[in-house]
Amino acid sequence: MAQRYNRVAIALHWLIAAGLLANLGLGLWMSWAIDSPTAQARAVSVFQIHKSLGLAVLVLSLLRLAWRLLHPQPLYPAGMKQWEKFLASATHWLFYVLMIGLPLSGWLYVSAQWRGDGPFTIPTLWFGLFEVPHLFGLNDADRALRAQAAATAFSVHGAMALALIILLVLHVAAALKHHFIDRDGVLARMLPWLAAEQAVAASEERRPQRHNYVAAFLVLLISVILIGYAVTARLVQPEVAAPGTTTGQLQELVATSGTALPAWRVDGAESHIQFAGVHAGRPFTGRFDEWQAAIHIDTRAPSRSFIAAAVATASAADGIPMHDRSLPQAEWFDVARHPHATYRSTAIEARGDGSYALSGILTIKGNSLELAPLTLRINGDSLSISGTLAIDRADVAMGMESDPNGQHVSRTVEIQVEIIAVVP
Repeated sequence: MAQRYNRVAIALHWLIAAGLLANLGLGLWMSWAIDSPTAQARAVSVFQIHKSLGLAVLVLSLLRLAWRLLHPQPLYPAGMKQWEKFLASATHWLFYVLMIGLPLSGWLYVSAQWRGDGPFTIPTLWFGLFEVPHLFGLNDADRALRAQAAATAFSVHGAMALALIILLVLHVAAALKHHFIDRDGVLARMLPWLAAEQAVAASEERRPQRHNYVAAFLVLLISVILIGYAVTARLVQPEVAAPGTTTGQLQELVATSGTALPAWRVDGAESHIQFAGVHAGRPFTGRFDEWQAAIHIDTRAPSRSFIAAAVATASAADGIPMHDRSLPQAEWFDVARHPHATYRSTAIEARGDGSYALSGILTIKGNSLELAPLTLRINGDSLSISGTLAIDRADVAMGMESDPNGQHVSRTVEIQVEIIAVVP
């Protein structure tokens, strides 16, 4: 029987310990910072780190449990009392319950997508690499179930965190007692650099405790089933294809306008449609990468002209992974049901400075808005359309379930337009 833990067990032990300690600190800080206006932006970023670390601890703990089932632990030291052995064994298995149960309860909490008195839409991105699915489809459940699931999971999560803190303190105290008072080499089993002569001197063969193996196997099996269910549900979830294309949307808009004027060619390299706002006190700027515009201009009588645009809402991105994953969801652009936003001009009126006021209607998620005029300038064989439009999220039903008051995402979002076109 080995007198020390092997290298794999030691590595997993300290990796899990580091992850747990870091996450306990992050969790305590987040509970204060998430409601602080000056720290909220950092708290949102830390929240993703906290979730990522928690899931990493879950996986490492499952690996540690599996390794434990296949490799017996070192013997107890000579002279160790029976009640001490019982407490050591109980502590050992309680750690597994908390190491697995704590991240699982957190995963259940974020799966409900509910905080306090209302829902939220924040995906879980594992260190920004991929999105973690929600357990049991809780995010799509009715509001009452989501609220109850979130409240229960959050309470369990907090209770387990407190229990873990207490258990960690007792565990460290016991290890120090064995090292400095009993001098029986227990600590050397997990610290291979300690003197070899302090290794445990075992005095008896320990019989396998079959009930411990059965309990550990059941915990492992249940955890694997939960993770497998979540991953499988994500993999088999059918993707909803976006009907039509921006070209098709433009053709419909132009057909309804009845214009017979030739279309000008948009210079994609010099043109863009961007959006900007504030999230958790921090400004953000994004853009739509897929859009098309149909510009039919009569230079002799600009008021007879017609301009339209179609934007693929799935192409909205600002480079922040959490935002980019949230924007296509039902509460925001609802890409599955509304794959395009459209714009059509309603009036083109001359201004005194040689430019034109371009009025139009923007339609997002089936909601149509009359916009403040953009500026149209015609210069021979080229033209420009530019301007900044302020849109209230409430007018297009975006983010109004989880953040109706603009506490996290500004109610006003700006659309910045810069389009350059030339005669074909």
